Amino acid sequence: MQSIMTLLNSVEITLLSEGYRIGLDWLGQFVQAIIESVGIIGVGIICFTLILKAITLPFDTYQRYTTRKQTLIMRSMREDLDKLQKQYANDKTMYNQKMMELYKKNGYSVFGACLPMIISFVVIIVAFQGFNAYSRYANLDFFVQMSSSYNAAITAHGAEGIDFMLADRASEEEGYRLVYSNADGTEQSLSFGALGESVTEGECSYTIAQNGDILYLYVTPLEEEKFISYSYSLEATSVSKEYTIDTDRLLAYLQTNDAAAYESIASAEDRDTACLDYVKKIGADSARDWYLSNRANFLWVENVWYPDVSYNHPIPQDYATFQQNFGNAQVTLADGSTAQLSSVFQQANYDDLTASLSEQKEEPNGYFGLIIISIALMVVSQVVMMRSSKESRQYQTVDGQGSAARTQKIMLVTMPLIYAVFAFMYSAAFTIYMLISSLFSLIVTLLSNIILGIIFKKKEEKKAIAQIGYKPQWMIEREAHEKQEKGKSRKNKDKKE
Repeated sequence: MQSIMTLLNSVEITLLSEGYRIGLDWLGQFVQAIIESVGIIGVGIICFTLILKAITLPFDTYQRYTTRKQTLIMRSMREDLDKLQKQYANDKTMYNQKMMELYKKNGYSVFGACLPMIISFVVIIVAFQGFNAYSRYANLDFFVQMSSSYNAAITAHGAEGIDFMLADRASEEEGYRLVYSNADGTEQSLSFGALGESVTEGECSYTIAQNGDILYLYVTPLEEEKFISYSYSLEATSVSKEYTIDTDRLLAYLQTNDAAAYESIASAEDRDTACLDYVKKIGADSARDWYLSNRANFLWVENVWYPDVSYNHPIPQDYATFQQNFGNAQVTLADGSTAQLSSVFQQANYDDLTASLSEQKEEPNGYFGLIIISIALMVVSQVVMMRSSKESRQYQTVDGQGSAARTQKIMLVTMPLIYAVFAFMYSAAFTIYMLISSLFSLIVTLLSNIILGIIFKKKEEKKAIAQIGYKPQWMIEREAHEKQEKGKSRKNKDKKE
């Protein structure tokens, strides 16, 4: 049996803090529920996007229907607008006043489709906040889970003893009695005659020793292949373990199981440090294996909770970067109190945990692919929307272009830029959301243009002819334009043939 002095002089190893948890608001929980229910992160993000788009689809459809209806009204006012344009060509203020009166008379509303747009905007904010919250949670949870894996790998080589509390200490002559609860809840005890005495129970040896004025219980594994012991104060209200490495046992274990590691440690100037490094590597390798098995990769992006950029990495390169991203995050500890993550997870912890993840610290997280695709798709969407609303906006001012046209031209540039800013600054998960959302909107726009075009074309032609008894000028011009476009298509087809 080892002496107490050997136990006291063992190499101490500090395990990583675990048991703390990251707060997640209801939006983040909503994202989490959908993604985890699907199982595949990228597919989960797409499902989340489609659910939100399905919620807003009725409002979006109503907006498009209302816009087409307003266009029909606008067409019916064309002759009156033409008169106003000529009459007030040099007086835009008066023209706008008379135009608004005409709008009111015919039931035309400039803001008729604003409510659905507001609802869609609110949904975008909800999606952004949800992804932002869950991205932060997911990245931090990596380190929580890796810490658990790190600790489990190390303690797997240690004692699996029973935790006791000091029940009786009548006198030094009478000894000490330790009490614990059995698996079935019954009370059990161990008695020690004096300090330094060891008692065997199960696969462990228990020794009481005094360090200063405090009594400690040392728990040592009996199995030769296990080399981690632990101790804790018998006078504390709860068990807080301190783990130590039995260097002699470790060397004996390595001599049989890992000759290379044995030679390296045996020849080291400082064996204790070499033994400590070896045990830390056991934990770091386990943390790396957990990460590789549970990483949040999708397509070419290694971690979707970071942006799809080459200058970012799946794992922060150093503690300073980690601290910058997450150091001020509030975590809830096991006792229910809250603290900043930086006070729980410090640089030494980060270095030990990620020691085997150097490759992930260096490789690019992405290659800007999602960013480029989302920007290009937004440009296409804006062009389609501009063409869809061209006819409805050409009568809104004297010059036939007006603020609506200018606004849409500005949006053609600014919206892709806004998408780019979001894609560069926030997670690839949110970029995927924006991409799928834009694609969905584009498809809905194209389909609605076809369906609503057929519905309203018949309605407006019938109504226009019924009102004046003949085809109005705008109908004649449209038919001529359609005939011209068909002729061009035929010529192009003939040339190709």
